[in-house]
Amino acid sequence: MLWIALSLAFVWLALRELCSPWDRHHPQPIHPPYLLMVCALAVGVAGPPVSTWRFERFLEAKARVLADGRPVSVHCNTLFDTMLDPNALAAGHANLATGRIVLQKPWCSTLHDYLDDPASADERGIQSLNLFTHEVMHVRGLLDERVTECHAVQYNRRMAELLGVPAPLALDHARRYYRESYALRADVGGLAGAYFSPECAPGRALDLRLPHSIW
Repeated sequence: MLWIALSLAFVWLALRELCSPWDRHHPQPIHPPYLLMVCALAVGVAGPPVSTWRFERFLEAKARVLADGRPVSVHCNTLFDTMLDPNALAAGHANLATGRIVLQKPWCSTLHDYLDDPASADERGIQSLNLFTHEVMHVRGLLDERVTECHAVQYNRRMAELLGVPAPLALDHARRYYRESYALRADVGGLAGAYFSPECAPGRALDLRLPHSIW
């Protein structure tokens, strides 16, 4: 909102400059360099929020494919949003009743960077993919974090492909998350361990036997 307000302020300055010759009390000539400057600033300042808005709509469209027809909305928190979010300590959260998914700063930008160059993905980029898939699994109606995370683990491949990641990379990244980040949860224990289940394995109770399985 701050960026939009600032952009609108520059738009107002541009309009005021355009209207200055017709001011009955203080007519002034238009100054092209100044007008170009404020117009450029208005466009430049509006760029980040517009880009974020487009990315949110992109994520929504892909999330709906895996959400079993449920409504989905995605919001990327700014730093200010995160400070006011009662769930600020969670990297992301979802409201099952409304289908609203919130990703905390900087996870949206991390996911955006991952999708821009999946071939160079690092561990954090792959984790951002799983975070988004995990929240979509909540929107599907899952509450238990162990079950939700295991479903996300198995759907990461499909989600990556929907988001435009080439199929071989999507499979590799889904497997990397399962072998590395997910397996580490068992060793760490605590809150991280609450997202792990030994039943999340081939042929075990939480195996979804998907046609696009990662096993």
